[in-house]
Amino acid sequence: MEYRSLGNSGLSVSLLGFGNHGACYETLRGGKDIITPELEDTYFNYTKICIDSGMTFLDTSEFYGFGVAEMLLGRILKRGAWDRDELVISTKLWPAMRGIIQGVCKKRIRYGIRDSLKRLDLDFVDILYVHRPDYETPVLEYVKAMNEAIDNEQTLYWGTSTFSPRELQEIFYVCEKYGYAPPITDQCNYCMLTREDVEVNLAPIFDRYGFKVSVWSPLARGILTGKYNDGNIPSEAKLAKNGWMKCEYDAWIGNRPDKGVGLLRGLKALADELGCTQSQLAIAWALKNPDVSIGIFGVSGENQLIENLEALPIMKKLDNVVLERIEKILNNRPTPPLNWRNFTPRNYRR
Repeated sequence: MEYRSLGNSGLSVSLLGFGNHGACYETLRGGKDIITPELEDTYFNYTKICIDSGMTFLDTSEFYGFGVAEMLLGRILKRGAWDRDELVISTKLWPAMRGIIQGVCKKRIRYGIRDSLKRLDLDFVDILYVHRPDYETPVLEYVKAMNEAIDNEQTLYWGTSTFSPRELQEIFYVCEKYGYAPPITDQCNYCMLTREDVEVNLAPIFDRYGFKVSVWSPLARGILTGKYNDGNIPSEAKLAKNGWMKCEYDAWIGNRPDKGVGLLRGLKALADELGCTQSQLAIAWALKNPDVSIGIFGVSGENQLIENLEALPIMKKLDNVVLERIEKILNNRPTPPLNWRNFTPRNYRR
């Protein structure tokens, strides 16, 4: 395992992190998630494999199964009896949970973290994220509330998830003006198929504040694993069962005339040449970006988990020549903004 500082903090975290979102998909399909003995055993095994590999970062959210994922992680941590001081646990507050009081107002954050800690059976989390922006709550209000959670020792750090550059800039401005601790990272989507936010839009934030991102779904909902290389969606795949995921598939490759077959098969051929799997190539590529602190993934099987954990050595094979070959396969490198002094594009981020 390799380690990096998380965002602009001194907190060292494993370069790979494990998220348990995949345990709680029934809620998103209109059903109800429950913790069965089989589910707990499966995710205990996943978590043990991760920690035994040197992984320290475990991620969840109150939104996943409306609290079920937090309870699942809490049971697993208690059962495993690992050294809490060596683990970095994060959870997220969703602005649209059930109840009258919504968003990320001060009251919502106060009872949200209280309930999350109860479900996790922990005294504190290491990172508390605002899971999505809330446009009805003043920025100063939730910045202050997140800092109060730090002062109350309910969390050590705070972060954001899927915030725009403008929203982050406003948060940093408020923190600088009033002397509050800023977020240390934003958790966002970044993969071979989704690049512009991390490589272009967030670049000024990275440069000015030493900010970095924690990225989720480096395998693009499984599209980059190789299962979709023939242009079809497997009937057992999550994308076949979740309409909102299907929309992402369509946006990424589904609307292409060849359903992305050329791109995906090109990546598979390169992975074979490098002696790795297509999944390992995609994960290593995302983590090769120096603006990324950690790559968070979920799995649907133990073999997939072990495969993903073995992606880190592939990073050393991604020299400039190989990276340029990948760019030719992807053909989606985002264009940096112009340098208006000479009307030439700025340097590429990677």
